[in-house]
Amino acid sequence: MRVQPKPAAVTDDDVPSWRLTTKRAQAETVAIFAVFALYAAFLLKLLLFSRAPGSERSINLIPFATIAEYAFSHSPGTARVAFANVVGNILIFIPLGVYASWLRHRAAWLAMLTVASVSVAVEIIQGVFAVGASDIDDVILNCVGGLIGILAFWLLSAILRERSRVRTAMAVLSLLSMPLWYYFLFIIRLHM
Repeated sequence: MRVQPKPAAVTDDDVPSWRLTTKRAQAETVAIFAVFALYAAFLLKLLLFSRAPGSERSINLIPFATIAEYAFSHSPGTARVAFANVVGNILIFIPLGVYASWLRHRAAWLAMLTVASVSVAVEIIQGVFAVGASDIDDVILNCVGGLIGILAFWLLSAILRERSRVRTAMAVLSLLSMPLWYYFLFIIRLHM
């Protein structure tokens, strides 16, 4: 009598995060992608469609020039704009760092490259179509935000350890953030 070897069990760690077999895993993945799509639509609206085409065209290729201008300005109006610009550029790219890390689970450098590429592409498009100021400082701040997102994802992964738990946490956090992205995308009107 011949004994058939048992097939090796397939674990979540062996399967890419977007190719899953269980209904729960598929539902979690769909939830993550759906909320990411809302976030991406908001990002496009904020960065490319909140200004009229041809309304603004300026280019700054000197690193930290705008940030230094904000830091050394003593105008009260500039302080509010500076805070919104610096903090906003960082905060808005944190989710991109998290989502890029989730898609490239073990390649932090690919996630960072994704964040940097998106930021540079946005600045180029803003400059070409005159829908915002193209500023190297925005790329720097966006990359800082993306890096914070990547580090947050790595911390979450280190705490939860198993990919299935990380996916579940990502789905829950994504669904919790969905009302925020829906509000920003459909309710408030952005005019800059």
